[in-house]
Amino acid sequence: MKPHANFLLIAMVLALAVHLPLHAAPPKISNAAVDPNNRGHIIIDFDNPAPDGAAVQDPGYWIIYETTDKASERLYVKSVDVNGLSEPEVHVDLFVQRNVATKPPVKALRITLVNPIDVVQIDPLTSDAQLGSGTGSADSGFSAAKSKTDSDVYFNGSYTAVKANDPVYDIDAFAGYMHAIQKGEREYGKIGLYGQVRTKTSPTADPNSFLTYLVYQKVIGDTWWGAGHFQAPILNYRFLGAEFDRTAKELNFITSPVVTIPFRPVAPPDQLSGKVTAWPQINFQLGVEGVDVRKSVIAPVHESHVRGLLGATFAVGYGPKKPGFDSWQLTSGWQLRLPSAPEIFYDDKFAPIDPLTGKKILKLTPAMLGTQPRHYFDTKLTYNYALWGGITFEHAYGSLPPSFVKTDQSFTFGLSFTLQQSSYGRYSILRP
Repeated sequence: MKPHANFLLIAMVLALAVHLPLHAAPPKISNAAVDPNNRGHIIIDFDNPAPDGAAVQDPGYWIIYETTDKASERLYVKSVDVNGLSEPEVHVDLFVQRNVATKPPVKALRITLVNPIDVVQIDPLTSDAQLGSGTGSADSGFSAAKSKTDSDVYFNGSYTAVKANDPVYDIDAFAGYMHAIQKGEREYGKIGLYGQVRTKTSPTADPNSFLTYLVYQKVIGDTWWGAGHFQAPILNYRFLGAEFDRTAKELNFITSPVVTIPFRPVAPPDQLSGKVTAWPQINFQLGVEGVDVRKSVIAPVHESHVRGLLGATFAVGYGPKKPGFDSWQLTSGWQLRLPSAPEIFYDDKFAPIDPLTGKKILKLTPAMLGTQPRHYFDTKLTYNYALWGGITFEHAYGSLPPSFVKTDQSFTFGLSFTLQQSSYGRYSILRP
């Protein structure tokens, strides 16, 4: 072999070695599925160990063809999110330039990974669960299509010792589960159960706000519009819900339609970094809450009224995925309730003063009635040292139903435990 030929061969090998480790085994794809609630999103599952990010993160590595009754057409990948490679269920998220077809229904999806070293093919996706579009027979009935974004579990708690006074507890938790429902090629939204528990700067660890309900959700459309700034609205109908405190002295039955409009101040680039865990996004909320008062300390019972409901949430996050520094996230939310009839509230500015200490006796704050606006602000900065846990710094002000215990400006530090925070279901409880 001539010297210049040897040089070219060595150069090619070195180029491949720089791009991908030569010893890396080919990625092993175990499954793939279309997200039934976002048909521009395809989830690719891998067997452990997780592949090297460099082997899968380039959109050009993915070749996808969809087959319908009428044609076979290529779907081009515009971005790849590789954050899932560090999760227990190893996966990447592909976002294609247009949605996987529903009319005519897609019959098969063929996915091939081609990087500079490997060519990995998987069996064509043909089942209803994989295609997420109900391509089964029309008489098969409704079916639940589970996806990775179906469930949420979140807990954040803190304890503050106060010298010569009662300790202060803070608990913030929510959990829920949503199921996508579909029949044939038609999608009917999601149905599920959601709830939250909240206590704020309490002298005991007893939560003063429980919210729980059945909720139906439907994305009214499936695309972003306005140059990628606005998403189609999301309808959340809490058709059977309850608000109560720990002692059940306050109990309201709730029915509430809420419309959420996601807005991105800056449209993300086509090649969005996989380290961006949450692109800056604001969710505007508008709705009403029908309140049926069943128990109350002083409010009239067996009477119904409505609350106007306005809100907005903001979220942004970044995940370098380094040892000891998984990610950080900033979330902020505002809720405003406008009751049409007098509702109970507790405001510690009316609490009696202990003559011996000169301090307010918070547990003796009197219950009062009023129709004044009920605001609630909550801003939280979370540093995750691991995928599942982190440290939070939080500022809060205002009150939540049913007791509307007003919290003055407060700053807390605590620990958080998280198992998934990407479900649309959280919109039903106005969470970022």
